[in-house]
Amino acid sequence: MKGENGSVAVIRPTGPEWLMDMRKHLMWLPAVMALVSVLTLAACAARPAVEAGSQGSVTTLPVASDTLEAAPRVMAAFLDRDRRAVFVQMRYGTGHAVATIPSVTHDLMAGAGNSGTTARLDVLAAAQFEALHADAVAVDVHGPRAWQALLRASLEQLAPVEYGRGAMVDILHQHELFLYRDAAGAVHAVPGVYKPADIQLAKSHDFMQLLAVMVQQQSVRFGTDSRLLFETGDDSDYGYPFVFADATSGRMVFLQHSPAGSGVGQGLPFGTAVGLFTRTVMDHVRIALNQPVSSVARLFTMAVSSTVDLAQPHSLMLPGQQPVPPLYEGPGMDLAAWEQSLDTLTGSRQSAGRVNYRVDGSGFFPRLIDLLSAARESVHLRVYIFDNDDYALQIADLLKRRSADIKVKVLVDGLGTLGAGQVQSASLPPDYRPPLSMMNYLQADSGVRVRVLSNPWLAGDHTKAIVIDGTVAYLGGMNIGREYRYDWHDMMVEISGPVVAQIVEDFHRAWARAGLLGDLQGLFHRGRDEPGQASADDYPLRLLYTRPGNSQILRAQIAAIRTARQRIYLENPYLTSDAVLYELIQARRRGVDVRVIMPYRSDSGVITKSNALAANTLLNNGVRVFIYPGMSHLKAAVYDGWACVGSANFDNLSLRVNREMNLATSHEPAVTALVEQVFLPDFERSLELTEALPNEWSRYLAELLADML
Repeated sequence: MKGENGSVAVIRPTGPEWLMDMRKHLMWLPAVMALVSVLTLAACAARPAVEAGSQGSVTTLPVASDTLEAAPRVMAAFLDRDRRAVFVQMRYGTGHAVATIPSVTHDLMAGAGNSGTTARLDVLAAAQFEALHADAVAVDVHGPRAWQALLRASLEQLAPVEYGRGAMVDILHQHELFLYRDAAGAVHAVPGVYKPADIQLAKSHDFMQLLAVMVQQQSVRFGTDSRLLFETGDDSDYGYPFVFADATSGRMVFLQHSPAGSGVGQGLPFGTAVGLFTRTVMDHVRIALNQPVSSVARLFTMAVSSTVDLAQPHSLMLPGQQPVPPLYEGPGMDLAAWEQSLDTLTGSRQSAGRVNYRVDGSGFFPRLIDLLSAARESVHLRVYIFDNDDYALQIADLLKRRSADIKVKVLVDGLGTLGAGQVQSASLPPDYRPPLSMMNYLQADSGVRVRVLSNPWLAGDHTKAIVIDGTVAYLGGMNIGREYRYDWHDMMVEISGPVVAQIVEDFHRAWARAGLLGDLQGLFHRGRDEPGQASADDYPLRLLYTRPGNSQILRAQIAAIRTARQRIYLENPYLTSDAVLYELIQARRRGVDVRVIMPYRSDSGVITKSNALAANTLLNNGVRVFIYPGMSHLKAAVYDGWACVGSANFDNLSLRVNREMNLATSHEPAVTALVEQVFLPDFERSLELTEALPNEWSRYLAELLADML
């Protein structure tokens, strides 16, 4: 990773539960404004200036209240000579403690995120404290009033000046705060999902941008060489009572309470495995009643595709025996001829529209919340996973509130959602208690309609497609959950224009299949939405699918690899298809500049091992391989001047088995924007392999297993 503006340290004492009910925190102003106490607005004595009822609680930013202690309760603080540890001597509690400051340099192979690392505050006996900080340098200590003044100035700087425009601010990957000014210029704040519908989202700031502003404000107020310990006034059990701020290095380290042994388990417990098995059995009983024809057809197509793969093996070893040629310097593929060939090859037809790339959770979710808040007619949401974590719960609450005014339909994959709900994000707040069923939660006391897509023979609907008011659609890799908002690198494509009608129609067909007697509903389903006329700003776009017996995405991308002359840029978390790997190697041997971005560690141990073997194979055959720092779930590719993005991975499930939806275009500005907004930044932030990763025998076994996924 490149240099960071700040990092996050965590210090954890024992205490009672904090996150008993997220809904109460959303509706109760002091805790809302506390943002899990990370910015310590809970310490502010000011009560809400306005109670907005169903629209959430609204308040002006805090001022230095007389009820806050002006003087800190810390007796002294010290920084060791290596600037790697902070020693704190307190008037209360344990009395002495030390926190190791996390480095701003992240281990790429460890998959560290960009929000900083965590650390513990270790309680020390008096004698230990005296010995450890003997050679340390004293750090100035400031109380809650100083911290609150710094906070207020920073948030005011981030709030747009214009009336009617607001900014979303990410807080420690735990909460979103929406800032806006009223007609008089006063800054107000609400939880992100309660943003006023008539205030337009103008900017979205991630946590590192907030830290940069706070360090800048610190330099103005306390000097450019200041090293300070702020006491925030936060006494909550999982709050952030201290902040170490170092203006010289640009770091701001948040120190958090949390009991030892707390956290969310990452494994799949035995009870979950039993639940998945039970759901699979019940699912097939339902399928036999509702989708007997499509179920048999799905089994047949899966058997045929597996037979084809076995009959056409691809050797990945033979090409490496020949020298790798220099890069080709001639013209690229004929795009007009290429688009015509796709009509025949895939059976698809071009439509028209416009695209914008929404990269990462910070680029997508604030925009989604903005549109959901202002929707006038309908929301159609189709995802593989609607998780049950705290962030998914906030989106669910927003959908439930909007369902009182508009039509809201949610389609989720059964196994995908059930399985994901049992393996929670590592960044989930401690002791969070999820609802037992997100499907029941969405429908309880609301007008949200939910249908669960069945999984015949364990095949899934991996599509991620969201449509608001039938006019704006999103396609890509993101589901609804914390990983996609905070933890992973991913992308959704915002689409407008006539092509949106095709996405809506595909939703209606999937909705019909998921209902009672789904095969009959699908048989008698008739299209509802006619595409509108293309505007002067629209350009050709093409939807590609993976459907039972129709692997358009696979055929199109294999053909694109074979046709490309100049470049192939590819980013995908699951690169297990031997057919795709073989064609990439052959393309490089034609002189094509082939570059692949993948994570070192994915969310699957088998895929991680298989990806390492794929990376070595590609590298040994002249392909440039880049290891993304952290988990990249983004699925995108550029072949000369043709781009293809969407939900499909480069594995057997996405290319032959699951239902998928991708968007493709050869419109030059759209392709250039994808390269500039995704590939060039990701090449820069990734680590390019210069030598093969260490070989392990288990990777070959994992590759055999991954070929079946």
